[in-house]
Amino acid sequence: MINLSYTFDQDSSSLKIAGMPDVSNGDSEDTIGILSSWTLKIIGSPLLEGEKEHLDNLMQVILLYSRAYVSGIRKTFISDNNIVTISPLGICHKLLLNSTKDGVKPLEIILDDSELSDLTRCLDRIRFDPRVNIRWDINQDKPFSKKYILNSISNQKKKSNFFYALIIFLFSSSLFLFIPTNNKYELIENTTSPKSLTD
Repeated sequence: MINLSYTFDQDSSSLKIAGMPDVSNGDSEDTIGILSSWTLKIIGSPLLEGEKEHLDNLMQVILLYSRAYVSGIRKTFISDNNIVTISPLGICHKLLLNSTKDGVKPLEIILDDSELSDLTRCLDRIRFDPRVNIRWDINQDKPFSKKYILNSISNQKKKSNFFYALIIFLFSSSLFLFIPTNNKYELIENTTSPKSLTD
């Protein structure tokens, strides 16, 4: 049986998949129809690898999060099996990967906008590469409705307004700690008549 491997590089990300043609599906000899392994290298992070289920979960979350982010929506997305989570972190994005093996701690990867874009492009290139004929278990690319976008952005603004109001309140309150209080000083007049020089 033919063993194939293809690598998809995109600046900070490099995704390599290996597998073989699915003869029962009529795949050509240069087409991967059955995935046997995959590895993902993100600059500054450990090498990631796993089974098809794990790559499905990664694609499911990253692609949905990126679409939402481009639409102005910043919210957390979690894969069906809770294996992959991605959420906003200031101006960056926190990718949390939970291993299915016991005793392995979750891996946290911080991505900036360019790194998120590179990872998204790698995943998209695999999906649309004619040499890869794999059925991915991910949601279809359905556009967000205008109502969904407006509601999501509105909820974000409400949370942001509350957060900023809380910060302003705490900052204003702390200023009062540095304002000195006015101590009252009583002036006591000397009512004793000055002695005469002749006394």
